[in-house]
Amino acid sequence: MPNENMKVITVMTRKGGAGKTMLTRALASAAMNAGKKCLVLDADPQQALFRWAEKLKIEDPNFTIEELKSPEAFEARVDAVWEEGSTDFVFVDTLGAAGAWADDLAAFSDILVVPMMLSNDDMEITQDTHKWYVDLRGRTEDPENLPTFHVVLSSVPARMSKTEQQLELEAVQSFPVVQNYFMERKQHKDAASLGFLHYLAEARRNDPNPLLRTHAKHYEEALDEALAILQDIGGIA
Repeated sequence: MPNENMKVITVMTRKGGAGKTMLTRALASAAMNAGKKCLVLDADPQQALFRWAEKLKIEDPNFTIEELKSPEAFEARVDAVWEEGSTDFVFVDTLGAAGAWADDLAAFSDILVVPMMLSNDDMEITQDTHKWYVDLRGRTEDPENLPTFHVVLSSVPARMSKTEQQLELEAVQSFPVVQNYFMERKQHKDAASLGFLHYLAEARRNDPNPLLRTHAKHYEEALDEALAILQDIGGIA
């Protein structure tokens, strides 16, 4: 029976190195930690997320990851998991490009998420990505059926420089920036080496060393932040 509540969340930007993979992994971890079943489609030619899962031999009943080779394969796979009915989220980690690929991804997504680091280069690329979305709304017959568009400020330092503060203000004034930021955290680097955030939080909570058990709160904070972003974009109540 189809899952009418399934959400397809596509993380995209026209710039590589903006944190798409890190954000996708954190959002999937937060969803899984909330008991949701997730399919991750890796459309980035570098296949960083797919290779990460293969390398760590991640096996979880709430997690599946697959390579995505074409827009046609995307449509077919989304239709199949929707019909099957047990998947709650489809997360798509994309290649850093626009054009026809992006149009097709938008056509079958519910939510578009654009990570933006606080740099001039990222600002320019986010402007381009936002312009593409605005133009897409003008080119489609039914713009209200397009996915919602959200910018997530990414790798935000705890103490921003004046330049970063200025870019933050410009972004908030220019784009639909979500309330919660994706902060710069050591825990996301740990996840890139060791596994999902919620795995690491549980491991720290149960560590025989009481000093390491105190570290669990840092992973839990990172998870809470990712869940808050997921709520901001309308992915979860």
